[in-house]
Amino acid sequence: MSLVYLAGAWLLGVAGSAASGGLWWPGVAAIAVAGIAASALERRPGLAIVGLLAAGLFVAGGARYIDAQPADEPGGIAAYNAGAPVAGGAVRSDEPVRLRALVTDEPALQGASQRVRLEAREVLVDGAWAETSGGVLLRAGLFPRYAYGDVLELEGVLETPPTLPDFDYRDYLARQGVVSLLAFPEAERIARGEGNAALAALHDVRGRLGDGLAQALPEPQAALAQGIFLGQRSAIPDDLTDDLNATGTSHLVAISGHNVSLVAALVIAALAWLIGRRQAAIVALVTIAGYTALTGASPTVVRAAIMGGLFIVATLAGRPSSAAPAIALSAAAMTAWDPLVIEDVSFQLSFAAIMGLVYLSPSLEAHGAELLRRWGVEPAESGVASFLLESTAVTAGAVAATLPLIALYFGRVSLVTFVANLVLVPAFPLILGSSALTAAAGALWAPLGDATGWLSWAALTYMIEVARFFAALPLASFEVSGFGKGHAAAAYVALVAIAWWLTRRPRPLDDGSRRESLGTVRLQPAWLAIGGLALAASLAWWAALDSPDGRLRVSVLDVGQGDAILIEAPDGRHVLVDGGPDGESVLEAVGEELPFWERTIDLVALSHPQEDHVAGLVDVLGRYDVGLVLSSPAEGESAAYTAWRELIARRGLPYRAASAGDAIDLGDGATLTVLGPDAVVLASGEPNDASLVLMLRWRDVAFLLTGDIERAAEEALVHSDAEVGAQVLKVAHHGSATSTSAAFLDAVNPEVAVISAGEGNRFGHPSASVLERLEGTLVLRTDEHGTITFTTDGRRLWVEAER
Repeated sequence: MSLVYLAGAWLLGVAGSAASGGLWWPGVAAIAVAGIAASALERRPGLAIVGLLAAGLFVAGGARYIDAQPADEPGGIAAYNAGAPVAGGAVRSDEPVRLRALVTDEPALQGASQRVRLEAREVLVDGAWAETSGGVLLRAGLFPRYAYGDVLELEGVLETPPTLPDFDYRDYLARQGVVSLLAFPEAERIARGEGNAALAALHDVRGRLGDGLAQALPEPQAALAQGIFLGQRSAIPDDLTDDLNATGTSHLVAISGHNVSLVAALVIAALAWLIGRRQAAIVALVTIAGYTALTGASPTVVRAAIMGGLFIVATLAGRPSSAAPAIALSAAAMTAWDPLVIEDVSFQLSFAAIMGLVYLSPSLEAHGAELLRRWGVEPAESGVASFLLESTAVTAGAVAATLPLIALYFGRVSLVTFVANLVLVPAFPLILGSSALTAAAGALWAPLGDATGWLSWAALTYMIEVARFFAALPLASFEVSGFGKGHAAAAYVALVAIAWWLTRRPRPLDDGSRRESLGTVRLQPAWLAIGGLALAASLAWWAALDSPDGRLRVSVLDVGQGDAILIEAPDGRHVLVDGGPDGESVLEAVGEELPFWERTIDLVALSHPQEDHVAGLVDVLGRYDVGLVLSSPAEGESAAYTAWRELIARRGLPYRAASAGDAIDLGDGATLTVLGPDAVVLASGEPNDASLVLMLRWRDVAFLLTGDIERAAEEALVHSDAEVGAQVLKVAHHGSATSTSAAFLDAVNPEVAVISAGEGNRFGHPSASVLERLEGTLVLRTDEHGTITFTTDGRRLWVEAER
């Protein structure tokens, strides 16, 4: 145990320096420890020597942290940040800077933008390129999409990351090597493939696996699977992220030591019967190394792999507690290499979770087994009881060990976290394993990915619904105000005392049988068979419910500040009109509406080539099989429109520029007719008036879809020979004051008006004047009601709002 004490002294020294901001605290404590050790030198020399060494390491750890602090004067590319000090005591102005930089990671897509990690190479100074260095975090539009190894030439204002009142964003980025922010600059890609060849190959593999999941699964299941298996968490919808946070289950999506242990456990469970446990352990460790590289080999993932690997080795040896010295030494080595890692929240959570698994879970399992025996249940003889006992112990240990850190850093405590984790953690190996299987199968052959996607979709949906259910409970989580580092330290002192008390009162498992080690996965054949049959029956039942019922459905999707309308024809054909401002929103909305196995959209229509209508369609074309693309005759120049047209050409999709009078048969008498734009409106050159105007009609019910047309196009429609009367009007241009004139409303005479607008949008849509003109008509808005779905049998009309 001396190694644990010495490693612990180093870690406490680093942590003490980080908490106090200086070396005085570790120094004072070390003097006290040294004094006590010296007094015991004659009586217990071995203990005294350990104490003196611990005191020295305590101070050394604090000094190493102080030495690793970044310099006060910014260097490299950070010297060109707006406000950075320059010679003479002045600061740099916010003039644009021109630089060249390498893309060092796959971009993270978030809403209508992408975040890109860059490493600066050169900066333009006095007309000449000068070498520089330093990480830059770029925020750019969704298109063009960048890739690892691209070299970009950019011009914009570099900013120093801010220090926020409740979060030191500057320090957080600095630990990742990022010293400058650059938002929406002028950008040009000047080279490709300039990165490391081995890393480029890994990024290619990650991309193929991610694409395999994207092609086989709808959203948000695909994004969740990519986050769990590949560490690509940026595309997980905000509402799902909030639910995971509220239930304390977000750690399952992070690449942590606990999750890495589960990856290895899956390998051991799958191979132990075939090649033996020791050989399976070796394969598991190799798998951890490959998994670490696959997920990007970020410092966080590397640390998790080290801790998870050490824990698996120890538990496979049948002694989980023997992992403690190795984990302590590894943590000390990590902080010796990079002392600033002690402040990294993910490092602290991963370390705490592993400590909980080592010191709390085995004792909790032993005491739980004794309690079950008192109730007449023998865990060693009952696979179900043994499985539930181990799952409960693992969950309780990890949750208890991380709870103070969650309260400290996130200011929130979940009252349902234990139960939610208890329900999810036992299923997590299936969630992770099925995601990996679908990713690999889809990367090899798309139909194989579709076949395996049934299992992964069910497992991922289970996780989503569990998080939603518990997050919706009253007081599922609450804010903890004033919970500081002192409170967290006191909580951990109490946890240490509880762990010590539990180990002082052991309840050994004396059944004489060799139990499987903590962290392994038990797969009971009978229960797997029952679960498989239940899953198959559930999927068959749902498939029957989602089969076409002979009605027409029109869903105005909530995609923020943009348009997207999904139509399901009476015979089951699907039409998507517009795709909103980003792929994340429209894919999630479409995924919620369509059954997960439905990967075909028969018709995709683009009303006009503006960003808030076309950007999301790029991802739709990449994720679904599309039968026909219909578009306004107007051409666009935006990066999103260019990407849309290039993808259509690359995939060889049937494409048609629509003309007024075109009609498309949707089956069973339902038709989609193009009413505009006409040649006169197109000649005006007004991009909004070039929108497709579509009339969807079935029997006695009609829907008028107007894109973003304004008064001129409305007037042209009113004076045309087209029949514009409809029960449902999709209000043009998100409710802008330049549309929905009184004369046009009189001609349409709608019973229901639907406005697609983003909540709190900067344009003020819908305008007060439009709402006033719509008085007397039922008005539904996506910013207030979410997705709005109309269902009709051709005579009657039903409407359902998401909220």
